Amino acid sequence: MVYTDDLQDCSILLVEDDAISAIDTKSILEMAGAKIIGPAYSLRQGFHWLAAHRMDCAVLDINLNDGLVFDLADALAKRRVPIVFLSAHSLNAAPPQHRQRRLVHKPYSTHSLIKAILAAVAEQPTPDKERTRHTI
Repeated sequence: MVYTDDLQDCSILLVEDDAISAIDTKSILEMAGAKIIGPAYSLRQGFHWLAAHRMDCAVLDINLNDGLVFDLADALAKRRVPIVFLSAHSLNAAPPQHRQRRLVHKPYSTHSLIKAILAAVAEQPTPDKERTRHTI
């Protein structure tokens, strides 16, 4: 296990319906300095956490026991929350608006997950980045 503080002060919504996977992923992200919101084990819980918290990123299992996660991903995208999908499957079945998002394949390494989160957060425009982009 690699210990890092790369995700220090980063609030991450974790949506994963497999309890063991959720606990492992939560531990990995916390050891990297992240504050975990959840884990949410269902879409309903994911929407609950979304309504109740501010987050810097979301890590979403695609196929949950109560359905595919794409409605939640749409809600996160509307709030401009960066998304990293975590799945054994590809994004071919994803709606077009989510096919270019970061995907970490299960089983994953700690490095690949942290790298994907950092990249997703860096790619998400902030109000300052947008203001700069429009004035150039």
